Amino acid sequence: MKNLTYTIIIIISLIVTSCFTDKSNYEYTDKEIIAVEGIESVYSAISQMESVVIEPKVTSNRDSDFEYYWGIYELNVQGAVPKMDTISKTKDLNYFVDKPARSWMLVFNAKNIKTGISKIVTTQLDVETEFTRGWYVAKHENGFTDLDLFLTPNTIEPEKSQSNLFSLVNGYKLSGKPLSLTFYNDYKSIQGSRFLNTRALFILSEEDASVVNISTLGEIRGFENLFFSAPSTKRPQFVCDGMFSLFFVNDGLLRSLYNMSSNTGQFGVTQMINSSNDLYRLSKFYFTSSFNDPVFFDEVSSTFLSATGTGLLLSSIRDAATTQMSAISNNKKLLYMGHKTSNTSFALFEDKSDPSLKILSQITPSISSFRIINDTLSSVSKIYNSNAHTLLIGDENLIYFASENEIWSRNLTNKFEQLQFTLPPDERISFIRHRKYNREAQYSFNYVMVGSKKDDSYIIRMFKKTSGNLESTPDFVLSGKGEARDVIYISPMVTSTTYPNTY
Repeated sequence: MKNLTYTIIIIISLIVTSCFTDKSNYEYTDKEIIAVEGIESVYSAISQMESVVIEPKVTSNRDSDFEYYWGIYELNVQGAVPKMDTISKTKDLNYFVDKPARSWMLVFNAKNIKTGISKIVTTQLDVETEFTRGWYVAKHENGFTDLDLFLTPNTIEPEKSQSNLFSLVNGYKLSGKPLSLTFYNDYKSIQGSRFLNTRALFILSEEDASVVNISTLGEIRGFENLFFSAPSTKRPQFVCDGMFSLFFVNDGLLRSLYNMSSNTGQFGVTQMINSSNDLYRLSKFYFTSSFNDPVFFDEVSSTFLSATGTGLLLSSIRDAATTQMSAISNNKKLLYMGHKTSNTSFALFEDKSDPSLKILSQITPSISSFRIINDTLSSVSKIYNSNAHTLLIGDENLIYFASENEIWSRNLTNKFEQLQFTLPPDERISFIRHRKYNREAQYSFNYVMVGSKKDDSYIIRMFKKTSGNLESTPDFVLSGKGEARDVIYISPMVTSTTYPNTY
């Protein structure tokens, strides 16, 4: 990966310097210093609506007569060499942005034609559309899944909303109840004659799936053409990433897509559990990160498994010497598993032989040394009969869960449980999520999100927390028609690694 990064940097450097080849001969008696002021590190603009205006100040300690050049090229290109286009040959830039919504690099060159010396300054341009910033809500209404968008032009708190955007743009709704929203900035879609990185949102429902270009919300691929050979049964469970790859589980079976080379954005054949092709069904719960192979749980054999993006067989996992429960044929049903840190997961199990035995386990999910430390739950604990869960990712050592219409927390160290919030009696909890974002100061957030249904409408409360405890009132509330099942914040700065894939 590092070698690829260095290669891209070298290629871009060659592109930039090739535009400003200096064939002059001169003596370096006094080193010329060219200073450029007035160019910020990052700019943003809405495509087809706004212009970028930059008025730099250029000075030199030598006699000078400058000529100027502004260029632009796309960042994060994969599968092709980025091309820099000339957009101006004046000092001041007034550029009407017409580029697709993604990150670009602006290049400013000031060349003293009397000495041949050039000064090059770069700045990032984040191009947006009306679809590239705001809260997306996956909702269920009348048997179908659609998207609502809450627009955030100035702060993280929305100012207005648009309903049923997926169907408005694409002309149909996804069948069934929504499952999840997952974003990747490097999904491949065809652009011209090549398949290139695309900022894409996966929308999964219990009976359908779609991946859309976040710049336009237009569908890139539907369920039928997300695979080289479409599954006969439409039962999506999740899409997740892993080391250099994407994975798609449908009807309990795993398909993969190696994403570090040219590809068509289609997932391959079903991976087998072993060379005998025995029956398996993966749980909807998993653990993964962009830098490790994912961990899955087979509900048939009660066994943890892993996978690579290029293999045809799922990978076996070996127990650590200090594990308290085997990762192989442990006779357990997985009720929940989520992401706590990059190398720690927690899982809630129920014993298949004795359903009254429930265990909350800490997992260190190394493929070669899988370690499970068990905490047998008391039947009087609130988490014993819980029905929705979220771990605080990278924050306090807590798990949040729903018990009837109440939100509780459990300290994963001392087992202390605490009531955090009680919903009105006419509301039913539909999901809990922890998400945080800190890539833009004015849009930063760290929320425990509680979704509920009241009559024919959804309510999503955005709670800040202090020392792991929810504040008494939410920061703000999202509401609309239907039942919400997931929510995700999208901006030009969101990448594949912004939100860990987890429940």
